[in-house]
Amino acid sequence: MKVLHIIDSGGLYGAEVMLLNLIDEQIKLGLQPTICSIGKHNISEKPLESEALKRGFKLKKFRMHAGPNIFGAWKILQFAHHEHFDLIHTHGYKGRILFGLIPQKIRRLPLITTLHGWTNTRLFSLLRIYEWLEVKSLKYCDAVVIVSSAMRSNSRLKYYKKKNLTVINNGIPLLNLEVPTNKYNDELYLNSYALDLDIKEFCESGFIVGTIGRLSPEKGFHYLIEAISLLNNTRDIKLLIIGEGPLRAELEILINSLSLSEKVFIAGYRVNANKYLSLFDAFVLPSLSEGLPLTILEAMSAKTPIVATTVGGIPEVLQNGQGGLMVEPKNPKSLADAILKIRNNRALTEQLVFFSHNEVLTKYSSKTMAIKYLEMYKSSCKN
Repeated sequence: MKVLHIIDSGGLYGAEVMLLNLIDEQIKLGLQPTICSIGKHNISEKPLESEALKRGFKLKKFRMHAGPNIFGAWKILQFAHHEHFDLIHTHGYKGRILFGLIPQKIRRLPLITTLHGWTNTRLFSLLRIYEWLEVKSLKYCDAVVIVSSAMRSNSRLKYYKKKNLTVINNGIPLLNLEVPTNKYNDELYLNSYALDLDIKEFCESGFIVGTIGRLSPEKGFHYLIEAISLLNNTRDIKLLIIGEGPLRAELEILINSLSLSEKVFIAGYRVNANKYLSLFDAFVLPSLSEGLPLTILEAMSAKTPIVATTVGGIPEVLQNGQGGLMVEPKNPKSLADAILKIRNNRALTEQLVFFSHNEVLTKYSSKTMAIKYLEMYKSSCKN
């Protein structure tokens, strides 16, 4: 079965990593997946494209003008027909709009789409218009996948007929992400993981609170920075943020205004950021909205204690607090209290880590995810 995965990626974050994990497992199952990467004309190569080529995956780049580019969509559709793909699988709102609004008689290929989550948008903005078009396009998809049960209640799906709505949890490769006890002096570990020196030096002392994600409003990083400011009297607590995005300058201004420049380090985007998880004494996810974040699954696999907000699929993954401490979003005080609890209660931390690690091993593997997608593909191709 030949599958064309369509994505317009902005980095190498949750949706992109999930796609790479899925393709790796699909190849093992005997499928023939190809990534169709959409981008503007002035972009030479995206991080997703570089990583796909590094892994030996099939990749086709399409460069086109921004917006609802019907001509660009037609070129991709011609490519799909010419190469005899069996179905199209879109990831992201641009692919859904471009192909969901093409009549099925013209498209002639089953259309699967995965809703990885939604960003928060202003009431009057171009993204708000795209959002409206995206929801409209869902009814033309042969199958719509959400990555957690909690997404069923999202207001954007309120008027969508849910007969083709299926939950398939994100999954990760079940790798051993643990590190030696004396991780800073173990040459084999340091060489294998190629840790960047600036991050390594920052993490060598103190209690390291770490987080990974795009620096955008829905990730709630400014609430986490405020939480660290509430813990300023606890001298050893430091915060490492790995990620890049439009809010970087705003977050740096906040850090300076709170006199936290020595305690908070925004490291920017790093390749394979999950290799740093085991340097964290606590992984904190302060998101305002989520689907099922891969970073939380990776933290569970790495046996890193977790603090996270009660949004999206997080309560389900953490089993309402059995696998990590949970707090309401937009609450720096609750985040600060939870971080202190992780720091001060070793017995509780070990209990949380034991539960979460077992949970990710049994329920959230990329192999299980790929098998469920294959079942959906076969069903969609029969219809």
